Amino acid sequence: MNISRVIGIGIIIIILLFTLFTVPGEKGLVSTYHLHQQLVRLEKKNILLQQENEKLAMKASLLKKDKPYIEHTIIKELNMVRPGDIVIIFKKRKK
Repeated sequence: MNISRVIGIGIIIIILLFTLFTVPGEKGLVSTYHLHQQLVRLEKKNILLQQENEKLAMKASLLKKDKPYIEHTIIKELNMVRPGDIVIIFKKRKK
């Protein structure tokens, strides 16, 4: 055999072994890709949770200080009414 042919076959074997050990497995390319996709999903979820946290912090601040907002929240969320308000109840029709 020619030396260049032996070197070529050796390089091909090394590339095949490298591919065999790096693509699959716990620390392989496939696992790395899945971890990257999970990281992207978690970063998006983190941004949404931060936005929700900011909204809740603003709402908590308003509930501590703003009396009209407190009254609005009580009426809306607890279904309470102010004295003198007229309550109208609609009954659902049976089909």
